[in-house]
Amino acid sequence: MLLAQETVQQHAAAAREIIERRLIKSCFQPIIDLQHGVIIGWEVLSRGPKELSSPREMFAAADNLGLRRRLELACRAVAFQSIARLPAALRARTFFLNVGPDTVADPVLRDGQVQKELAGFGLEQRNVVIEITERESISDYQAFERHIRQYVEQGFRIALDNVGAGHSRLVTLVSCSLHFLKLDIPLARGIQHDARKQQLVKSLIAFAATVDAVVIAAGVETWDELETLARLGVRHAQGFLFGRPNRAPIDLSDAIRLDLRRLMRQFNYRESDLNEAVGPLVVRCESISEGQKRGEDIDRMFRSDALLDHLVVVRGESPVGLITRQHYYTNTGGPVGYPLFQWKPAEQLARMAPLVVEESISVTALARLAMNRSSDELYDPVVVVDRNEHLLGTITIRQLIRRSSALEVQWAQGSSPLTGLPGNRSIERWILDAFDQPDACVLYADLDRFKEFNDCYGFLRGDEMIRCLAQVLSCACPDLATDARLGHIGGDDFVIVAPLAIEPACIEAICRRFDEAKLALFSPKDIERGSFCVIDRRGQEASIPLVTVSVAVVPVEASRTGDHPGALAQMAASLKRKVKEMTAASGRSAYLFERRRFRSQS
Repeated sequence: MLLAQETVQQHAAAAREIIERRLIKSCFQPIIDLQHGVIIGWEVLSRGPKELSSPREMFAAADNLGLRRRLELACRAVAFQSIARLPAALRARTFFLNVGPDTVADPVLRDGQVQKELAGFGLEQRNVVIEITERESISDYQAFERHIRQYVEQGFRIALDNVGAGHSRLVTLVSCSLHFLKLDIPLARGIQHDARKQQLVKSLIAFAATVDAVVIAAGVETWDELETLARLGVRHAQGFLFGRPNRAPIDLSDAIRLDLRRLMRQFNYRESDLNEAVGPLVVRCESISEGQKRGEDIDRMFRSDALLDHLVVVRGESPVGLITRQHYYTNTGGPVGYPLFQWKPAEQLARMAPLVVEESISVTALARLAMNRSSDELYDPVVVVDRNEHLLGTITIRQLIRRSSALEVQWAQGSSPLTGLPGNRSIERWILDAFDQPDACVLYADLDRFKEFNDCYGFLRGDEMIRCLAQVLSCACPDLATDARLGHIGGDDFVIVAPLAIEPACIEAICRRFDEAKLALFSPKDIERGSFCVIDRRGQEASIPLVTVSVAVVPVEASRTGDHPGALAQMAASLKRKVKEMTAASGRSAYLFERRRFRSQS
């Protein structure tokens, strides 16, 4: 007990000294844009001296002394000093600074004090994201909302930390115009094995999309965690996988960039049936080499060509920044704006992390990426590169929306009105593509005794049964393969085309889930006896087993009549007849794999 008291006293003394002498070190941990393999900013983390090197211990000691706010102010001042010492190109990037709710409410800070501090270090509020850490609960949410809006009006962006845990009343806080939601670190731990965590993350991502906020997964440590998060829709992350906190900002290694590109390609390329590549939309654009132009040169170029809307800054042949006419004159506007910017290098006036994509990305995938950008860059053109990351040109948002809309109309014309899934035309194209993938499989599924069910329960309940199967198959697609595609042939027939071999356990799960989900569509009496009654053609009452699903899985290499989708369908039909015999005998959904290998060698 005495030892514990002595430790508390030592920590208290150390905390006082840390605050008075500002014995704090700032460390930088990168926040990654997964799609483009670039750093969008750094969280500035505070570390104490050896006695209280852990931030948790340091702030706990300050709490015991009632000095939390003074410690936060000291950490912020050191952070500003550390950022100010960085090279000019890095100073212009984005930095996330941790602030507690009590500090947010400090009227002195809200009345322009933070801007004065930033100006003193030659920094601007547009480079700072106020990251609210909820170490304590918020007692007055209405007042807190007003405070946040004041910061937003002053030009700051706001992030909420530890979303999914702690004291967050998320709906109230998001109404405060939050720009970033950082998921609680424990959510990423082992998420690939935890269905509940996955569901929570999906819900938070969907919620963030409705309020135009960017979700950042914090605490990512393994590629398995990252792959699961990316599959769920996370596009920004932070954690030891990318780099530990460091005294100076460090860029991503080439190896990590390459691994990210491989990982993300499976989620953003060919992810929908509307997979027309953006390449034909690309227009050659004006570019300038890094370090070759100044602010006055950019002004001269825009004034001499009224049709010039934007410039791409390149390093060698690769794009590193984007200067739009609107962004340039917004930054350099005002009575003293131009004299301040005319001598600055052009890259300091550019967005140094624009949206850059490969020419093979689909139009609709790119449209979603473009619309997920922050409001101030929402209508910037998209920069397009080839496989070697060399600049090809740009695509304007007007071009993108017009082509995306046209493709959506084409897709709607070929999709099922009942399920909204792609129809025969799309399925045929998928199967033709699958012939170029030696491990690809095609899964055929249909309902057994569906006509009798329709006759007994009516066509509205029959439609529900079809949608039930569509939902089960849709939920199973990510488990079959990350790029698996589900289509609706018509009636109660469905097809899944997967680029990889399908594991039997995944098909067993489909059968089990359907047999559980279908029960909601039967009466309790029919469930109890395991059958339902219909009147046959002779006017006699017949007892019919509950509806089941029959699944046939055919590898594309099993085709014996060449690369034609009809060959696989014919094999599947033969296989399904055998499956239906199994379901009739057992009363449970079943499946079979085609094991023959007849593919022609021509």
